[in-house]
Amino acid sequence: SPVGSAGRQFLKLPTDARSAAMGGVKSAVSYGNANSALNNPASAADVADMDVQFSSMKWVADIQYSTLSFVKNLGPIGTVGVHCLYLNYGSMIRTEVAQGFDALGNDIGIVPITEGLGTFTAHDLAAGLLYSKQITEFLQVGGTIRYVEQQIDDARMKSWALDIGTMYWTGIGSLRISMLGKNFGADGQFMSYEGRLAQAPARVKMPMLFILGAAYDVLQQSKESQHRLTVAAEYVKPNDGPDKVHLGLEYFAWSNFFFRGGYRFNYNEESFTLGFGIEYSVSDDMQ
Repeated sequence: SPVGSAGRQFLKLPTDARSAAMGGVKSAVSYGNANSALNNPASAADVADMDVQFSSMKWVADIQYSTLSFVKNLGPIGTVGVHCLYLNYGSMIRTEVAQGFDALGNDIGIVPITEGLGTFTAHDLAAGLLYSKQITEFLQVGGTIRYVEQQIDDARMKSWALDIGTMYWTGIGSLRISMLGKNFGADGQFMSYEGRLAQAPARVKMPMLFILGAAYDVLQQSKESQHRLTVAAEYVKPNDGPDKVHLGLEYFAWSNFFFRGGYRFNYNEESFTLGFGIEYSVSDDMQ
């Protein structure tokens, strides 16, 4: 697949600490929470009642990435949810390329000019709806539909995207297998750029992904044991680059502590990942 041939790359960023720490695994870890709306929507069926998740991450160059998701289990009807992702690039100095002159008025050729031009902003936004259902004792399915927007100054590109996921519990211990298709949608094009360009921008593809994953609890939590060790792996086939493999593990102990690690294969700049978390109950009735 040609590298760099798809846009909306913010849709590939990790949306929660759990996935980021487990090598980017999205599809098969299960034990779902509200972040299932942003990863594999089939896992949302694991939510017993309702769940809310919020994350905010500071990236390079003062870029702020925030996500918010809410999931509610409606029993026999299924599980529904809403979610939003927002990537804010902050304020940037406006630059134009024009004929330049030095302090003495001498022509110095075509140069970038910033003085007196002010600033501009840019952002990426995705917001959508989720539906998930436990079809049988072993099979969960789910889908999300989301509105996707990118804006740079006054230039805006709007589109729609669809995720479809499955989770199948094989009955062989805790082994589950998942299939996930992400970011299916039509090509888009920046509009409303006030004619400043010599020609209209090219149409941009969605960063579609097909993911096949599996996970297994090597140790399982029970009344006798407060420990769970989950290993997960997934094969990722994008439409804009080479195939990838994600490996992850999660160790859950003492009912409130998580240790996570992973490895990302076939990436230029990424490899090992690590993370931990603490779960705290605010009352005896809330987990």
